[in-house]
Amino acid sequence: MARCSEQTSSSQEYWNVAAETYDQDFTNTILGQLWRNAVWLELDRSFQSGQRVLELNCGTGIDAVYLADRGIRVLGCDISPRMVELADKRAAIAEVRDRLDFRPVATEMISVLEKEGTFDGAFSNFSGLNCVEDLSAVTEDLARLLKPGARFLLCMLGRFSAWELFWRFVHRNHKRSLQRFQRQDSAIKVQYPSRKEIERVFSPYFRVRRWKGIGVALPPSYMEHWARRYPRLTMALAGVDKVIGKVPPLRNMGSCILLELERMKT
Repeated sequence: MARCSEQTSSSQEYWNVAAETYDQDFTNTILGQLWRNAVWLELDRSFQSGQRVLELNCGTGIDAVYLADRGIRVLGCDISPRMVELADKRAAIAEVRDRLDFRPVATEMISVLEKEGTFDGAFSNFSGLNCVEDLSAVTEDLARLLKPGARFLLCMLGRFSAWELFWRFVHRNHKRSLQRFQRQDSAIKVQYPSRKEIERVFSPYFRVRRWKGIGVALPPSYMEHWARRYPRLTMALAGVDKVIGKVPPLRNMGSCILLELERMKT
């Protein structure tokens, strides 16, 4: 408990407030939907109907509901009780509550789930793990929760975003352009580990099967006004993103990186 009590409290407060506008600000936007579709392609590859999957940082439950519609049982955890409340409501509206279970559990505390048996897979979407200070501890906890051979998909903010650098320099905000490298955030503490650092942290228990960049050609969510103004160009860039997001070294330039890891046999 002590390892994350103070940080958990401040993070919980932040995400409880953010929950009220999260869907409006991201989920229901053009760019948010396109980014999420790119992740769903990988979820479809990794998880099958009948499996039981753990979701870290479940937010308002949109990914969990998507998987439940495909016959997958999901236990979704989030640090924010308000996020969990909204996720429950989404599941009820979608009529898939029988396959979903949402709980207000911080990622740093997922060890409390060990008594409930192992999972067939796990995932964390859109930067939740960037807000975890000690990823190595989470890695150990997660390893104990997953079956050997289980897939773990994690989508995290990348260390280098070509779009973000371009946008900041165009608007003459050079200091914020380098914000990711300085690892600072005004509201909550955000980490920006490199892909190699992520692989190293997870390497004792997981191996990387494949990875790609998301948001290499497709703009970040704060350019939603631009996407609405140029919808055809936005869709074209989404198509380009599917291709170049898998191409080295371009995939390193995505606003997010998505890795598929496999729990190694002990």
